[in-house]
Amino acid sequence: MKKLYNLLIDNLNKAIKLALTFLCLGIVVQLLIDDDILGWDPISNIQSAGPSFIGVISLVVLFQLFNKK
Repeated sequence: MKKLYNLLIDNLNKAIKLALTFLCLGIVVQLLIDDDILGWDPISNIQSAGPSFIGVISLVVLFQLFNKK
């Protein structure tokens, strides 16, 4: 059971890191070209999310801090 748990946590960490990498890449590319990326507009999505996005960021940060211990 511990093996399965560790495998699940490891895969979740990889998925979160990959998602954050794509989000950062999308923001940088959109800032450089000043247009949507294949219909995806990450900057306006973040701006329109408001407080809910801040909640998601805080959960990700807390999760990363918890994993480092």
